[in-house]
Amino acid sequence: MTMKWALTAKRMRPHGQLRTKLRQKIKKLETHLKHFPSDAVHLLVNLERHPRKDWFTAALTLRLPSNILHAQKYGPDPVPAFDQAVKALLREVAVLKSALRRESAWGHVSGEWGMRSAE
Repeated sequence: MTMKWALTAKRMRPHGQLRTKLRQKIKKLETHLKHFPSDAVHLLVNLERHPRKDWFTAALTLRLPSNILHAQKYGPDPVPAFDQAVKALLREVAVLKSALRRESAWGHVSGEWGMRSAE
């Protein structure tokens, strides 16, 4: 699956290491989104440098057919801020996929699989 994505950078110019990290993390996101239709999935990446401080904001907006997910993280360097935002977005995707599968209604109790008491 090839996901459509767009990068917006404000008050900064994305360097080579950041672009490499961006492509790497987008491929990771694509593996988690392979069951969604590829034409209905869009990722918007916003990177912004604070005007007066040495501080960066990484905001990700993932548009899916059923929801819009958003993650935003801050840091002194854009690469770790982006990395943390992707991790937060992956957690949100996992929660959404669980809700779509209705896993809470499955009624499984952990540890019951194949475990019988010796009577």
